[in-house]
Amino acid sequence: MSKEFEIGLSLIRKVMPELEALLNAQDKLSARKMVNALFHPITASAYQIRVGSGPRKDELLKVLTPLVSQMRELSDLEALKESVRKLLEVLKDIEEELSATQEQKNV
Repeated sequence: MSKEFEIGLSLIRKVMPELEALLNAQDKLSARKMVNALFHPITASAYQIRVGSGPRKDELLKVLTPLVSQMRELSDLEALKESVRKLLEVLKDIEEELSATQEQKNV
């Protein structure tokens, strides 16, 4: 896994609480406030992951690319929430994969 990819994952991890809070947004106004705080870290993570190399890179980019667009437009709150859910699932899968790989190296 490249350093860029690690930075991208780290940026997503840092804003995970905010992403989870976005799932509970009731209206576009409250969502807009959260999106304003999330937009730059998510955009930066997408760039770092795109230029880096790591596990499930393509799968992660398939979620991140539309998410950035949805955050910019904020026209469909439910679609945005679904993209955030997918991102959190993919991130969880990647972390499980990485921890399994680390455990194998330690054995």
